[in-house]
Amino acid sequence: MNIIGILLSIIITASVAGASTIPRRRCPNVHIFGARDTTASPGFGSASTVVNLVRRANIGVTSEPIVYPAVGGDLYAASVAAGVLAVANQTDAFNQRCPKSKIVMVGYSQGAQIIDDAFCGGPDGPSLNTTGRSVSSGVSKMVAAIILMGDPRHVDGLPFNVGNATAGGFAARPVGFRCPAFEDIIQSYCDADDPFCAKGNSTATHQGYGREYGQAALKFVQSKLKGSTARPSNRPNFHTSGGPRPRLDKKYLWMFLVGMAFL
Repeated sequence: MNIIGILLSIIITASVAGASTIPRRRCPNVHIFGARDTTASPGFGSASTVVNLVRRANIGVTSEPIVYPAVGGDLYAASVAAGVLAVANQTDAFNQRCPKSKIVMVGYSQGAQIIDDAFCGGPDGPSLNTTGRSVSSGVSKMVAAIILMGDPRHVDGLPFNVGNATAGGFAARPVGFRCPAFEDIIQSYCDADDPFCAKGNSTATHQGYGREYGQAALKFVQSKLKGSTARPSNRPNFHTSGGPRPRLDKKYLWMFLVGMAFL
């Protein structure tokens, strides 16, 4: 087993052993999950622009950051692997607590990559070696909109692409890839000058999607929230295991980072 697999096995085992009962709270109509960009401080990072726009436009919306390392360099692939697991675990935990609520996903850069992988599957190099989706069937029925900005998995020709990029990102999907179960609720923003989702050389472009497309993203999310209650779900059951799904606790991500530091 490679190092990434060993560390993720430790994380999963520890989180299952330490999992506690999810407290019952009053459930919101809409809950937003935001995944930050690489090296951003814990929280929403650059995803905060869209998260805040959606929160301000709706009453009683709650939000939650995806808790994952968001590191780069030699640890990038391991960080993505941990992030995909965190997306699956956190969304499933919310589904168990509030199954009638709607979910909005917002991911920026590496945060977009982990959401993309969790909902549309892999493979994704050493980070994800399966084509299957990571989210549960319950989550697939709850999600109303998915916003991806500066996604390294960007590839030209997808029906949900927004922007002028035609080149693929550094972790681009193969040509002809589709995400049929969710593509009607995804918007993925990428412009040609972006060095991470395309082949450009402007980091300012990569950091500017909230300013450039924030209002368009909000309009898209609002349209999906308005229609989500009336739209029947025909999404397949991606998670068929009868056992409990492991949940990733924040302290196990720190264990993951400490372990990597000593390699």
